[in-house]
Amino acid sequence: MGAALAAMVCHFTVGRPKFAAVDDEMRALADRSDRVREELVTLVDEDAAAFDAYSRATRLPRGTESEIAARFSAMQSALVACARVPLRIASRAAEVLDLCRPIGERGNPRLVSDAAVAALFSEAAMRAAILNVRVNLLSIKDSSTRGELQAAISRLEASAGGRLGRVMAAVEARLE
Repeated sequence: MGAALAAMVCHFTVGRPKFAAVDDEMRALADRSDRVREELVTLVDEDAAAFDAYSRATRLPRGTESEIAARFSAMQSALVACARVPLRIASRAAEVLDLCRPIGERGNPRLVSDAAVAALFSEAAMRAAILNVRVNLLSIKDSSTRGELQAAISRLEASAGGRLGRVMAAVEARLE
């Protein structure tokens, strides 16, 4: 939703003589927003597939030591996918959040609130996806993989507040 709203603001800005000075920029931002939106739609399907793989792995037989080991390995592989996909979602949502600032600053002022809502949706999507990564980290046994994933979400979280704040400040300035 955030990417779609961001693109919508751009589409209502481009081609209008009043916004000719930002036309090229808004076209580029619309293209990026649309590409990220398409990628996010694909990632939602990948997320469901990752969970399905984990669910199947939990139902594997565990009657012998080799079955227990195979089940454990399958569950661990699936858990890593269950963490990596939402991490990609979080990263793409953060990208949309970054796009919202110039859109909020220079997009059609009649849709400036949509740029803010796009940022809020994107922040919420990023944080929700990070929560999904974190819940899967609890069960991933490989410390290297856990560390890598934790470092990635820490970077996203560290920049999250500043990103949203900058968008909201830009939008608020245009609402006065």
